[in-house]
Amino acid sequence: KTQTMRGSPFIEPIRSECEDWERKLKYAQSLLEEWIACQRTWMYLEPIFSSDDIMRQLPTEAKRYQGVDALWKKAMTDCVAEPNFMIQADPEKHLEEKFKAANKKLDVIQKGLADYLEMKRLYFPRFFFLS
Repeated sequence: KTQTMRGSPFIEPIRSECEDWERKLKYAQSLLEEWIACQRTWMYLEPIFSSDDIMRQLPTEAKRYQGVDALWKKAMTDCVAEPNFMIQADPEKHLEEKFKAANKKLDVIQKGLADYLEMKRLYFPRFFFLS
């Protein structure tokens, strides 16, 4: 809607305010995309890394996961304390960058987990039936 408003001949008195809102909304959209991607992967990995056995067998991935888990839990705690998303989406909080870094870590964690499972499948062929 802000782009439509900017095309109006009556926008001049509020042009800067409209452009600020457009910038904020674009940042919020980008943040939300990163946030949802992180949530999807975090939800997949959370029950896996809740196991002490996996934590012992994959210490590097477990440490990375704990960092992402801490970020996720802090973000959720902040959302409970202040449910207004536009306050959470303040560019000065650098949440988008933090979630981008977390998503990269989660990709590395998933690759490490896949390599671990592949190694186990070589030793135990019956694991090929598990996804």
